Amino acid sequence: MPENTTCVVGAGPAGLLLALLLGRRGHRVVVLERNTRLDGPSPGAQSPVIQPATLQMLAKLDLLDAVRAESGEIRSGDVHQNGNRVGGYAYTDIPGSPLPYSLTISVRALRRELVRAVSELPSVEIVLGATVTGLTDDGDRYALTYDVPDGARTLRPDFIVGSDGKFSTLRGLAEIPTEVFTYDKGYLDFLITAPSDWGPRLGMHFADGNYVLASPAPGGELRIAWITTEQRVDEVLAGSPDDLAKVIGTIAPALADTLAEQLNGKQWDEVGHRHVQHHMVRPDCWLRRNLVLLGDSAHGLHAFGGQGLNTGLQDAALLAVGISHAFRDGTVARLEELIGLRKPFMDAFQDVQRETLTGQRRDSPPDLPTLALGQAELRDVWSSIPEGIA
Repeated sequence: MPENTTCVVGAGPAGLLLALLLGRRGHRVVVLERNTRLDGPSPGAQSPVIQPATLQMLAKLDLLDAVRAESGEIRSGDVHQNGNRVGGYAYTDIPGSPLPYSLTISVRALRRELVRAVSELPSVEIVLGATVTGLTDDGDRYALTYDVPDGARTLRPDFIVGSDGKFSTLRGLAEIPTEVFTYDKGYLDFLITAPSDWGPRLGMHFADGNYVLASPAPGGELRIAWITTEQRVDEVLAGSPDDLAKVIGTIAPALADTLAEQLNGKQWDEVGHRHVQHHMVRPDCWLRRNLVLLGDSAHGLHAFGGQGLNTGLQDAALLAVGISHAFRDGTVARLEELIGLRKPFMDAFQDVQRETLTGQRRDSPPDLPTLALGQAELRDVWSSIPEGIA
């Protein structure tokens, strides 16, 4: 295999963005994906919030316009506590925000555009139907073995990147010690038609350990997400959608009439709800020999704060810089430095999530400027995309 080769395991948005960034710098990239197609339903949240700093990266890569057409726009937000508005924000009020909005982007649309962009690069190959089976000690680095329908294969790349999710096969094969915390906070979400007067705003509602988020979704819809105890979710799901409307209407009175109108008389299969079990995943390290962890593989998050995909895309930009430096300089020093800045920040964000969701910290939204702009020490990395490897 040629020098300056990276194997990315997992063709989700973060893995594809890393492949695109490395490929546009002329590096050879092989992306292994266990699914046999890339245009099927995307796992996890279907329209997560992507913040201005990350949107700026997509704009510089000529991806933003295409996905924006299938997005919901957020220009401001309101915070409610026990039914009373206690605060608000607008992106125009955040100093340094590169865009005056965030977007709830369709994961399927984002992946489609990333695949299109990657497919234009002769140095990037996507292998579908590939199942990773092992890591072998190749001296000072790992080699990777995987199965495809016509047999077994082995790769000996300069870097192997695990972008294969919270329960990463690669992380397990490398035997990296990992803390996994299972939240007992249930997460239920569903879509309704946005009220005509809703506009491009997000609503956050806190009440007695419950959190309801109402965010614009693609196609003029509103995504309602409810975080509460797993027991409470199960109790409501044992009833009817009418019960769901009443419960969420109590937490978020501003939504009560709309929910009652749209859920009245419906059956669960008409609501299209998702009930998700969330885990916090924290490996001891993100870099071992030539194996690097990316996104959920490195720091599985709860949905609270909406930072899973957002931070994964930022991680991809960071790793592209670090890996490019390694190819240029023959040392992983810059990659280690960047990970050394990033991991404590993500650990701290996980701590805020866990303490808030387990009642150790008062219910409150995460710090908005940090969400909007990303980690302060690394903002030059996001803003420098796609130029250079500084």
